[in-house]
Amino acid sequence: MAIGFFTQGIEFTLPHPPIPQRTILLLCNVIKKAWHLLLKHPPDSFILHSANEDTIIQMLVEIIENRLRKNGEVDGFDCARFGKVIREPKITNFNKKHPDKMPDIFFDLKREQYSVLSDQDGLFVECKPVDNDHPILSCYCQKGLVRFVNGDYAWAMQDALMVGYVSGHYPFEKLASILEDRKSAILKTKSHFSADKYSIYHSSHERNFEWLENHGQACQISVAHLWLSL
Repeated sequence: MAIGFFTQGIEFTLPHPPIPQRTILLLCNVIKKAWHLLLKHPPDSFILHSANEDTIIQMLVEIIENRLRKNGEVDGFDCARFGKVIREPKITNFNKKHPDKMPDIFFDLKREQYSVLSDQDGLFVECKPVDNDHPILSCYCQKGLVRFVNGDYAWAMQDALMVGYVSGHYPFEKLASILEDRKSAILKTKSHFSADKYSIYHSSHERNFEWLENHGQACQISVAHLWLSL
């Protein structure tokens, strides 16, 4: 039986307020800046092209948290406006049956002015390689994107971010074709479109689970897709 929320003395609403698009774009720029630094100035013995997924995430978070959040290199991203950036925090899924879910990156948005569950409020980021050995459908979507749809990650949120490490020719059109395919029915895609101006893609997805304690049917989630080229 699922354990309910500890709600005594806590005021919160579900879903949490949406994350402004400008904030999502800002954090995409932060990730792109960290990626650029990792490409141009890698640590000793680190080779980005051959590094595994976990090591890449570790290095990105170290750069984002220890450098970019501290020194304001990316305008608008600093310690005053954002909390710590965490790699693979342990969080619970929507019904608390799985208390040790670990999204790749969590950006604390410092939104204490809202009535939210603070431990579930932020930009959740899942990262996956995209190449010949890691197909978009079976890896990026069925092992990554679906976690936002089934309530593993960001279940209280209306927004999330997927990051792809892309090697080879994989334009967003290939992601679009997967989202349209009947094989990807588990993704429950409602709409998707390209934001060429910002070099990202957007998709929205139905979520069929219900929040605990009669908080109703989960809302749709909007996912931004940022692909970083190797």
